[in-house]
Amino acid sequence: MNNNTLKTVFITGGSTGIGAACVRKFAKEGWQVAFMDINLDDGEKLAKELGVLFVEGNTRNRQDLDRAVDATCRRFGNLNCVVANAGIHRCNTMLDISEEELDLMIDTNIKGTVHTLRAAVPCLLAAGGGSVVINASDQCYVGKPNSFGYGLTKGALGQITKSMAIDLGPKGVRVNAVCAGTIRTPLTEKLFQSFADITHGGNARAYWQSEAALYPLGRVGEACEVAELMYFLASDAASFMTGGLYLVDGGFTAG
Repeated sequence: MNNNTLKTVFITGGSTGIGAACVRKFAKEGWQVAFMDINLDDGEKLAKELGVLFVEGNTRNRQDLDRAVDATCRRFGNLNCVVANAGIHRCNTMLDISEEELDLMIDTNIKGTVHTLRAAVPCLLAAGGGSVVINASDQCYVGKPNSFGYGLTKGALGQITKSMAIDLGPKGVRVNAVCAGTIRTPLTEKLFQSFADITHGGNARAYWQSEAALYPLGRVGEACEVAELMYFLASDAASFMTGGLYLVDGGFTAG
């Protein structure tokens, strides 16, 4: 099969966690995969393991994204899907978030996603259409304590999803968002250890157990479970799905 007949995906934040699970899932399904991350060591290791393309870069920098998308198209000849996954979490309320932290969260979670889409969507249009999958959050639906900046920025991604779906649908581009609950990733492992140090005497396992108890399924999610939904939304099996915010949250928001 000619390489140009294969589908290509570009994923941000692909070195670890949900992003890495997406890299693995798309590669397993036979897609040509390129991903970008600021995490050089894990990115190079994953790319070597799977034989995919890794480009070091920061989504806060539009030039990095232009370079990564250009490298993707030069390597594979086309682009059919972009997974805007990169993001950060910080604990804060409206009363204690610093100006610097607010700027960082907006620049990463909102503007970083916009930069990603501005760089990649023209390539989807040039290919005659495609799909966009955005990593949003269950906080598009519910509020959580000490999560002002995260909820603010992830909620904005829900609106970006809907607006883009309306604008790009007639052009053959579908846009959907995945709204995950608590997922076990290196990011949440680090975050929960800091919580455990404050509330559970450093016992991270006890903190994870208390978090799991909040979910009807009795556990938190795994990155591969989110990647399965992201892949489905990117695939032709979801050909009549656009503008949706799809929960993968173990029933958390049902309560």
